[in-house]
Amino acid sequence: MKKRIAIVLPTLSQTIDQQIIRGVQTSLDPKLFSCLFIPIGYLAEAELFKSKDLWLLEQLPKLNIDGVLLYGGGVGYKTSSDVMQQVLKVIGDLPLINVGSILDNVPSVLVDNYSGMQQLAKHILDIGCKDILYIDGPKNNFDSQQRYRALADTLQQQGLNLPPQQHLYGDMTTATATKLCRQWLEQYQRIPDAIMCVNDLSAKGVIEELERQQIAIPQQVKVTGFDDFEYADAIRPSLSTAIYPAQRTGSLAAQLLVDLLNGVELEAQYQLETMSILRASSGVSVNDVLLHNNDERQRLLIQQRDSNAQRLSVTRLFHQRHDLHHILAQAQPTLKELGIPELYIYQDSFNAQGQSQTCLSQQLPSTQSQKNKCAQVLPEHFDQDISNTVHQGLWVMTELKTEQQHFGYLLALSESAHAEFIEFITPQIADIIDHQRLLEETKQYQAQVELSEKMAALGSLVSGVAHEINTPLGNSLLAASHLKEQVEWLAQQMHQQQLTKTRFEQFVNDASNTTEIIINSAQRAAELITSFKQVAVDQSYEEQREINLADYINKVLRSLQHQLKTSKVSLHTELDPSIRVFTFPGAIAQVITNLFTNALIHGLDGGKRVGRIDIKLQRLAQEIQLSFSDDGHGASQETVNHIFEPFYTTARTSGGCGLGMHIVFNLITQKLRWQLNINTQPEQGFCFTISIPLSDLC
Repeated sequence: MKKRIAIVLPTLSQTIDQQIIRGVQTSLDPKLFSCLFIPIGYLAEAELFKSKDLWLLEQLPKLNIDGVLLYGGGVGYKTSSDVMQQVLKVIGDLPLINVGSILDNVPSVLVDNYSGMQQLAKHILDIGCKDILYIDGPKNNFDSQQRYRALADTLQQQGLNLPPQQHLYGDMTTATATKLCRQWLEQYQRIPDAIMCVNDLSAKGVIEELERQQIAIPQQVKVTGFDDFEYADAIRPSLSTAIYPAQRTGSLAAQLLVDLLNGVELEAQYQLETMSILRASSGVSVNDVLLHNNDERQRLLIQQRDSNAQRLSVTRLFHQRHDLHHILAQAQPTLKELGIPELYIYQDSFNAQGQSQTCLSQQLPSTQSQKNKCAQVLPEHFDQDISNTVHQGLWVMTELKTEQQHFGYLLALSESAHAEFIEFITPQIADIIDHQRLLEETKQYQAQVELSEKMAALGSLVSGVAHEINTPLGNSLLAASHLKEQVEWLAQQMHQQQLTKTRFEQFVNDASNTTEIIINSAQRAAELITSFKQVAVDQSYEEQREINLADYINKVLRSLQHQLKTSKVSLHTELDPSIRVFTFPGAIAQVITNLFTNALIHGLDGGKRVGRIDIKLQRLAQEIQLSFSDDGHGASQETVNHIFEPFYTTARTSGGCGLGMHIVFNLITQKLRWQLNINTQPEQGFCFTISIPLSDLC
């Protein structure tokens, strides 16, 4: 059975990482080993480091990994030894080989940075350069320390030293080196004999800045780097540097890991030599034109152009913010052309017992039976030989996360040339997942608020019931009490044998009138309860039925009119009693309630402002028209432009949630399939006009 090797490195896009990958691929027999390349980024400095930065490494036990190759010199290039000890703690007891730095009790493959920098320094001194500006890397970086020590020792041997103001600390990036070079030249207003850099990326930034300032290289200043990556020979002038044997480093580390898995006892450190390579930037005469094959360069440029076009096509799809499954399905043909035939997304979830688990949520090519499969954290064919259709293919595992949220990981099979594109699209996919999560949460929140709005409307209905039924019930109670007194008086008269015919006839007449009052009041209460019950049922259940629209609107308004009793607002209706429609009564009740509340609270200051609300229902030639208007504050065009947007409100400070009008709009346009128009001006009131198609008539 194949052994699984995890190669942990900061990125897939930098040259040194890519060369280490090539070294690993050339040294591990694919029939015996399955490789999983895991970029975890550059770990932050100790004070900014968080344990969640190692989440991807924490997944290693689930992946049944047999051994780990760690590019510690890259992953920890700017962090502290304490952070790297946490890395080792997470990796645990897995067989481990480290590259590019020294870790306690871990066999490490190192590069002799000292000899390469020493050779460069001797060359610079031999050609007469004594005034040297040195752009260094991070102080804690192993490579930086070794390279600077070589420079300092070589200068000391010649009786020279590097003044503190000419030893600048950077971060090994082009941008920082450019900035440091520019600031130094501006501050000291002179050009040094040579600018030596800790690496080629820094030297590239220096050369670009010197060109901007029209300072000639090498005539006015010599420049050196370190690494000899591909652009060192391609930039003009070509860069004098030292060869960093990154591919051989990856190859040796892979071989040592095989030995470790086979029980071989290893030494603490293995070191590869470096050597300088001198070019035009330090004054060495080189025929740059002969160093390049123009046809090959042209072929690579065309290949890169085509690849960029395909990558741009995929990136545009991700920016559409559609459903992730839909986006991946659209991107699949282009990803396959790019040499990425398989892609799997594993997302974190919780099982029925509340335990965290990782499940397959998406994959290309799509296989429905695999969806949401939680027991499997790698594809079943991961350990099989990579298909010939993927040239020098490798499996890449990246973390799906945003600044605020972690979602799981992405696994992809990719050609080596496009592996860094997996890194590029991973945060975009994480953003899409996060966007979909936020949309779902917003929908759930909106549903909760809409339910609250509906319950508030029902609460208003209950309040209306209480106010409206109080009158007939009060009349009934008063009449019943009066009747009881009359009966007691009659009984007393009979007991005392003082009842006369005239008094008895008076009692009968009074009792008849009283019972009539009781019956009429009870019937009125029963009618009100029936009406309110129907409206309440309609607001609770989403069923269509035939209604008399005018009669139904009156029923809803009856539950709301109590709000006007202590206000300065009057309600006026003009409703055609002949209009019958087949519709959703509950939606109409919600619309009338929200429009009424909006007019009273926002338009007429909660009833404190003198005004009126007018509701009109009429049959026109082409449609039925229901208008709801008030003579309150009205609104500006800016408010009208946003009035139906969810959570938009002009009354946030007074408790408005901004969903009332959004609900009205959705109910009218989506549920009822009617049309809604607004007419308003500041201080000229609101008029909502609802157009009902004749096809809805019964």
